[in-house]
Amino acid sequence: MKKIFTILAGCLLLSASAFANSESDAAQTKEIDNSFFTLKLGYGLGGTAPLPLPAEMRKINGFKPLFNFSAQVLYNIGLSERWGILTGARLERKGMTAEATVKNYGMTISDDEGGTVSGRWTGDVTMTSDIIQLTVPVSASFNCSEKWRVHAGMFIGIATKHKFYGEVYNGYLREGDPTGAKIEIDDQAQTFDFSQEMRNLHFGATAGCEFYFYKRFGAFADLNWGVNNIFVSDFETISFNLYPIYATLGFTYSFK
Repeated sequence: MKKIFTILAGCLLLSASAFANSESDAAQTKEIDNSFFTLKLGYGLGGTAPLPLPAEMRKINGFKPLFNFSAQVLYNIGLSERWGILTGARLERKGMTAEATVKNYGMTISDDEGGTVSGRWTGDVTMTSDIIQLTVPVSASFNCSEKWRVHAGMFIGIATKHKFYGEVYNGYLREGDPTGAKIEIDDQAQTFDFSQEMRNLHFGATAGCEFYFYKRFGAFADLNWGVNNIFVSDFETISFNLYPIYATLGFTYSFK
């Protein structure tokens, strides 16, 4: 993760250098207008995943993304003819449902009496992660040509709604630790809900490109890679970190 931020910081420093050079050019030539608004509408593909895949995850049995919409208004602050700083606001959803077979997977499930029991689960699990957040990206942008533009930088997001829940079935729970009392769960699935343990603040790296195929209309592809765990730091039931990693594809309109 440190290497990612080092690269992104380098991009921003390069933009600042380009701005300094552009000031001297402005004394001899007309100021070039490279500041404009952009509207983007897209759909996200990806998931919330551990990196690397932990030993507890033995098999991925299924995966389904939710309706991961993305709507953003961005402003490119022109620093020179080609370079700029891209920022704005994005409302987005990052959600998915996954099915897996696990062994000794940290779990807290609801029991038949309305309470909970914690331990290590071995068997099948279905989990849903759903995050709706307001995101502010800050990127260095570069105009490759009249049709192509690329950007790379960072983002910070505040969740307006988040959920993480699911079911366990076809297996057993060892209460407390892998040597604890064995609780069999077969056909009747038991539920879990870790929504209250999710963090509100998310940050990460972002990069992407735009291609304008007709005047102000274009298509875009963005990659947004969360670098902090979706759960709060003192949540210990799930023993590994989960990161939201999503690619967004869609259409863009430039107000220039």
